Amino acid sequence: MNTVQFKADFYSLVARHVVAPLWAAKERSPYLRHLKYLERSQYRSLEDVRQDQWRRLKKLLQHAYSNTTYYCEKMKSSGITPEDVTSWDDLYRIAPLTKDDIRANKEKMIARNIPSSKLVQKKTSGSTGTPLQFFWDEDSQQWKRACTIRHNRWTGWDIGERVGAVWGNPEFRGDWRGRLRNFLLERYIWLDTLEMDEKDMMRFYSDAREKKPTLLFGHAHSLFLLARFLRSESLTHLRPKGIISTAMVLHDFERKEIEEVFGCKVTNRYGCEEVSLIASECEEHEGLHMNMDTLVVEFVRDDRPVKAGEPGAIIVTDLTNYGMPFIRYRLGDVGIPSDRLCKCGRSYPLIGSVEGRVADYVVTPDGKFVSGISLTENFAMLIDGLKQMQIVQEQIDHLVFRIVKDEDFREESERQIATLTKRRFGARMKYSLEFVESIEPDSSGKHRFCISSVPNPFS
Repeated sequence: MNTVQFKADFYSLVARHVVAPLWAAKERSPYLRHLKYLERSQYRSLEDVRQDQWRRLKKLLQHAYSNTTYYCEKMKSSGITPEDVTSWDDLYRIAPLTKDDIRANKEKMIARNIPSSKLVQKKTSGSTGTPLQFFWDEDSQQWKRACTIRHNRWTGWDIGERVGAVWGNPEFRGDWRGRLRNFLLERYIWLDTLEMDEKDMMRFYSDAREKKPTLLFGHAHSLFLLARFLRSESLTHLRPKGIISTAMVLHDFERKEIEEVFGCKVTNRYGCEEVSLIASECEEHEGLHMNMDTLVVEFVRDDRPVKAGEPGAIIVTDLTNYGMPFIRYRLGDVGIPSDRLCKCGRSYPLIGSVEGRVADYVVTPDGKFVSGISLTENFAMLIDGLKQMQIVQEQIDHLVFRIVKDEDFREESERQIATLTKRRFGARMKYSLEFVESIEPDSSGKHRFCISSVPNPFS
């Protein structure tokens, strides 16, 4: 072991066993206690997990009914009380919560019995560009922190080890306390995806080679763009233990490129700002384990649960957030539940795949619904010369393909597009090509592969 690696390992141990518990004690944070519970509980039987979920759900429903104006009015208007919820099927009597509901009823959703000093204000940029403001209570925030750490450990990383974050808007930059915390404990180095040109990627690479992060973490497509750049420059010397891809659908061709360049497995993860981590791959990479310790995750179509292997709109209930309860929150995403068991031994059910946003589905003139995520992957694999691509649908019979070409794009590429369009969408679908220099990420640093304003059954 060289001197640099010895120093890195030594400081990681100090951060894990000294700095972390001292900082938690200073903040009076229970996250390490929560983490210990989560580490012990992850190999429980599914029956035990379900019983614990049910107990926590019933407690949350009673709390929301008794302490928030919004849920009291909502349940009364549906002719239901918490006592009436005696089975999982009864949960469907409570209408899903939407982003518009939150914007219109934010104050009415906040629990009266939680002091405002115990609330943590959060905000998400929103996929439509309209911000969403909400609150967690402090203990809920610490449960989310513990869940994230437990799942990060599935990659081989541990507390105190360096993390290379390919992400937008690092929160700690403007606050000296945040910078100190990052220096002593969290130890992130950043590639800001809102400022991600070749110069920035080169700077990040140099920083990462020096500081040797154990874990890379970031948007799926941003990690892919970084990997592709490093390969083009023959800079393939970063060797983290693991990589976490999140915030966007991870395509198979992106996973392959990332794993080849960095020499380790990619762990696919799914979550959102409002409830944090929802599901994650484990060491076996056979699907995403649902985070059943702190959430209830549903897959519905036409307000009823779908079968394993069928796509459904994802709805979650946060079992920890008493400050501003999120009960049956419709995320706007579509996923496919699986009935397979994972070899890892954890009983948490699997999500086979997350298909993307509801607005990522293309509707054909013949009434079919096609996942835009699978489409862009299909097009990228079968059409020569595509550097980037985005599908935009504003009319049911017309698509716009926004394309960034590379040097291999030819007339034959346009013929391939014509053939694939007819095959995937039918003869009645018209299209146009829009060639652009780049396809910029949205305000949160994510790349959207498909944008459709045509209603579909998951809306």
